Amino acid sequence: MNICPVCGEKFNDNDLSSLSAHFLSMASSSDPSHVMWLNRYISTKKMPQDKLADEFQRFYDFTEGGLADWIKKRFVNTFFSKDPNIFVLEMQEPSKYTIMGYVTEHFHFLKQWVRSCAYIIARTDFRDIQKYELDNISEEYFGDGSRPPHIELLLQMGESVGLNRETVMDSKPLKKTENALKYWDHVSSSEHWLDAMVSMHSLELIADKNVKMYGANYSYFNPKILNGGITKETTQFLKAGYEADQYHSGDALRLVESYAKQLDMEREVQSYFLRSADYFYSYLEGRSERGKMYEKEL
Repeated sequence: MNICPVCGEKFNDNDLSSLSAHFLSMASSSDPSHVMWLNRYISTKKMPQDKLADEFQRFYDFTEGGLADWIKKRFVNTFFSKDPNIFVLEMQEPSKYTIMGYVTEHFHFLKQWVRSCAYIIARTDFRDIQKYELDNISEEYFGDGSRPPHIELLLQMGESVGLNRETVMDSKPLKKTENALKYWDHVSSSEHWLDAMVSMHSLELIADKNVKMYGANYSYFNPKILNGGITKETTQFLKAGYEADQYHSGDALRLVESYAKQLDMEREVQSYFLRSADYFYSYLEGRSERGKMYEKEL
């Protein structure tokens, strides 16, 4: 099975002919979302269905480096190209308002994150998956007793730039964040646990320090921040994520690749990754929007 990375329609074949026919139909009716996706990832040229199917086949082909490598390259192309996500661009020289927007929207993201990890634990019997997700929950949300969890470091970062933690905790997510959270909650609670796993943990590639090995023009933030930038709490939070997400994403994608092959779900996993990445792209834009709101208000 695979799904449309734009609207989520499901197709019970793996040869991409149904998916290409679907895109051709949506493009013929001038659906803007599908047309934009084709223009960005496949081609701006019109083509017959058999040619489009061939292009999709090339796009989804992961035989050269494996599934995990394909995911990394696609993620880098989406978020770190010459035309990166607006939040990535802002994080090269972040203002205190950028950090405020980051803290507020990411607080809501982390609340969903722990639920998604718990759903994965509950919906699989594989102990290595359960252990991996349990460790994630502890590190991100509850801590291990020797160091604070990432959500506490996040709130401390906000306080260091003048954002009261009660303001963050009492806030409501912006629409782009809310839509993304609803999607991730649905995938985690209702779709296959492996689809949930790739949907959530591929997102940790955003802070992988090795993205330039995959052709990135930017990294998540300007590394000089780690040498003392904005506030020490900002450095502490970003450093924690920078160090953790590299091995989190790498470990998760190795597990995803292994189980996707074992369960014959490789094409399905690719599709869910692409759909989740689009929601994540919009969610990062929400961080930027929140920062601009704070700049006007404060």
